[in-house]
Amino acid sequence: MIRQRLEIKLGQKMVMTPQLQQAIHLLMLAKLDLREEILQETQTNPLLELEEEGDWEDSAPESSIDLLPSGSETVDKGVEEETNPDPLMSWDYSLHEDMDDSGLYQEERSIREDPESDFSYEKVLAAPTTLEDHLIWQISFREMSSVEKELAHYLIGNINEDGYLAVSEEEIPEPWRTDPEMFPRVLSWIQECDPPGVAARNLRECLMIQARLLNLEKTVVWSVLESHLDDFMEMKYKGIARALSVSVEDIQEAGKIIRKLEPKPGRPYFRDMAMPISPDVRFYDAGHGEIRVGLNEEGIPRLRIQSAYKSLLKTMEKKDKTREYIEEKLRSAMWFMKSIEQRKKTILRVAEAILRHQEGFFRRGPLGLKPLVLKTIAQDLGLHESTISRVTNQKYAETPFGIVELKFFFSGGLPSQSGSEHSSVSVREKIRDMVHGEPKNAPLTDQEIMNRLGKEGIVIARRTVAKYRMELDIPPVNKRKQERVI
Repeated sequence: MIRQRLEIKLGQKMVMTPQLQQAIHLLMLAKLDLREEILQETQTNPLLELEEEGDWEDSAPESSIDLLPSGSETVDKGVEEETNPDPLMSWDYSLHEDMDDSGLYQEERSIREDPESDFSYEKVLAAPTTLEDHLIWQISFREMSSVEKELAHYLIGNINEDGYLAVSEEEIPEPWRTDPEMFPRVLSWIQECDPPGVAARNLRECLMIQARLLNLEKTVVWSVLESHLDDFMEMKYKGIARALSVSVEDIQEAGKIIRKLEPKPGRPYFRDMAMPISPDVRFYDAGHGEIRVGLNEEGIPRLRIQSAYKSLLKTMEKKDKTREYIEEKLRSAMWFMKSIEQRKKTILRVAEAILRHQEGFFRRGPLGLKPLVLKTIAQDLGLHESTISRVTNQKYAETPFGIVELKFFFSGGLPSQSGSEHSSVSVREKIRDMVHGEPKNAPLTDQEIMNRLGKEGIVIARRTVAKYRMELDIPPVNKRKQERVI
């Protein structure tokens, strides 16, 4: 017999406040999206207005709020209400920091107003549908939990221009690893989307997804992709034919089908898309061998609260509904401004941590890159891995070696004979340099590249060399005898 009864339990739980949700949302935005968000906020909140260049003052915020506490991105609601000060107590609020350079804004204005300039907002705003938008639209039709939806959006956000998933299961933040079945389940949903082969982790998986959609599982095509792709890339048709007990003609026919598959499913979405990139941070040589990093706020509007409302509040009664409305909008404006301030500080802190861990890159280029994972930076800064993921996604850095996404500095490692690790990015660069310097009449095979890397103390398999070579768009050895790849 089931009995119903009422119980009172006392406990504590963490909640996600609307203000914190807004702060996290702003942290995720790319630079152009942040600009639009700021302009939209000025339209919905009458207390906010844009600062003019002549109004910028050298002053710092009077107070700050830790929006992203260590180990969790939620705060206790009761604690927040006690620690959140009345915004009327600190009306004069400015966002200027010492690192800001008003010359950057002047430069942007001169480019915009120059009649001979190629700058055009239409080129930015009238862009075609991106691969990310296309995938999010498709996945929205599938029934899934809120956690699965968050993971799906995270994985889609980590699909590169070629359409490949650029993050491994081990690099997924902890909250999404509690259920070991969630990652493969959500990934399989994304891989069912258009374009065929999207979200694959390597070339073999990409081609096999397309072959499955064509119902080729029980054909020679499937057997070649599943077990002999490397030999097929090197055109070892006779060896494949013997291994599969079929004729060479069968392998050649299978090859015709395989060559019609798309090795880079994301390519159509990035063709002729010259999207301008404005870096969020700049790494520069400060002289005397010192490398520094600073924020680049070029193109980001500055906000202030309209002072006219200050005198208006003084004349209003405390229980006036209009006063209550203005105070509510004031608190909202203050939090929005502080969320933007916290976004800047968090991005800068992550960039400074990257500089500490990847100093070799800023002195020697990609060959100096070391293995680095999100967890290392998270522990260094006392933040959550998901926070570091948000900061590095769609955020760019200007370096002495070009503009790169902050995610570029995070890569897995390959073991070495000395016990240390080599970044997979630096190993790719070594392979590129070897191919660039190889004799034209005797190009290096994957085995020879593996042997040369082994002499440098890098432990790597031949299959891994072939994988990196394909990722660099370097043809196999028999093709390089006729065409040179740099």
